[in-house]
Amino acid sequence: MANKDDSMAAVYASKAALRKSMLRTLRGISEADLASQSQEVTRLLFEQPFFTKASTVGCYLNMAKGELRTDGIVKELLACTLAVGRMQSDDPAGKALYTPYLPPSASQPGEPTPLMDMLRLYNTQDLESCPLDKWGILDPGTHRRDVENQPREDVMDPSAPPLDVILVPGVAFDAQCNRLGRGKAFYDTFLAKYSAARTRPLLVALALAPQVIDEDVPVTDSDFTLDAVLSPAGLVWREGAKPK
Repeated sequence: MANKDDSMAAVYASKAALRKSMLRTLRGISEADLASQSQEVTRLLFEQPFFTKASTVGCYLNMAKGELRTDGIVKELLACTLAVGRMQSDDPAGKALYTPYLPPSASQPGEPTPLMDMLRLYNTQDLESCPLDKWGILDPGTHRRDVENQPREDVMDPSAPPLDVILVPGVAFDAQCNRLGRGKAFYDTFLAKYSAARTRPLLVALALAPQVIDEDVPVTDSDFTLDAVLSPAGLVWREGAKPK
């Protein structure tokens, strides 16, 4: 037992060291470089069959600094969003967008780690009415901003359509599509919950160039392995994960 505990402690220490180093690197990326890399990843994403064919997409709303910008992706998804209740659309370009939501207790010291939800974002008006949280991320909240007193659809609702793909953020990634997150296990916990109830969606990371590293990302058994990592250098699939 001691050896196992020591091994786990070493993995967590390696994670912490890599996270600290990479976050320092990300803070040093210029605004111009961040914008350029984000535009290239967005362009590459729009060319991918898995994205063009998807009807339901999970995508994060990026932080103000040090994270690949998803505003172009989000606007594209909202531009071709499906009408409410028309999920079985005859429009092949129609898409529904779901974004992560963390309750306010997520930022309170001493509070138990809450579960992350994925809630629907409906249209541009809905997006533009969202306030910024303390990390500079647009906060959709639990209710729509474009319609009064209407809760957002949760992907865990039985009536919600299954997610086709989730575009995943992270701190670092490797060639085997392992992911290092920010240490809160929000995505791993959500994916475990979702995959236990629904079909696992395609998991594709969006990465800035420095985030894809040559060394192996330290992982534990509870860490989800991604299906692919998309960076300015292109798309890398995990062996056996590419859709046929």
